[in-house]
Amino acid sequence: MARPSFVSAATLEGIASLQPYDSAEGRGKAADFVYAALRRAIVECTLPPGAALNEPVVAERFGVSRSPVREAFRALAADGLLDIFAQRGTFVSRLQRESLNDALFVREAIECAAVRLAANAPLADRKALARIVERHRAALRLEDRDASLAADEDFHRTIVLLAGHASAWSVVLSARTRLERLRRLANKTIRGSEESVEFHDQIVQALVAGDADLAEKLLREHIRLVSGFIDRLAEIYPAYVA
Repeated sequence: MARPSFVSAATLEGIASLQPYDSAEGRGKAADFVYAALRRAIVECTLPPGAALNEPVVAERFGVSRSPVREAFRALAADGLLDIFAQRGTFVSRLQRESLNDALFVREAIECAAVRLAANAPLADRKALARIVERHRAALRLEDRDASLAADEDFHRTIVLLAGHASAWSVVLSARTRLERLRRLANKTIRGSEESVEFHDQIVQALVAGDADLAEKLLREHIRLVSGFIDRLAEIYPAYVA
């Protein structure tokens, strides 16, 4: 795995932004704190794809022993956010096209089936989706990226719930985790959220009308739109995408 030339400075800057762990503040288990802090830094690309992470350096920054850092590294690797190579080191994973496309496949299969069922949910529940769309628009107007992404996730989660398959959301959420950095970069660079919210609005209109065919068609197009972000972002951030 080649180490991009920007990694050293980016890694130092990213690690410097992390807040030390303070057990006196009741922040819970050290490994959980380290995991959450690193995960946020990775998905927000404060620690960019390809950045090398040194266990002792990270432990020193958090003010913890190496054991919770090692535990957090393993959990992040399971999430697909870190690559750990014996004798070579630990790196923030690059955006892998195959993994991204697999995640999109899972989302399309489950969510398109769910939206058809959601068209039969109580009308009041279908209409309530419009409030999530308005919350999404408000976040965009305020340029609140975190609130925008939260509203986006809430919209898709609610459709799965309206379909009557709440347990399926954990599978979708796992796929979304694989896509989260792509979505954040798209929102930051190519204003992907603006395109998404328009699709959401149209999907709500189709659901309120009880048109399952149109709702499915729109959602499928919406999810496949994310696929187009991969090539566009690969041009902008060639070191980030494998």
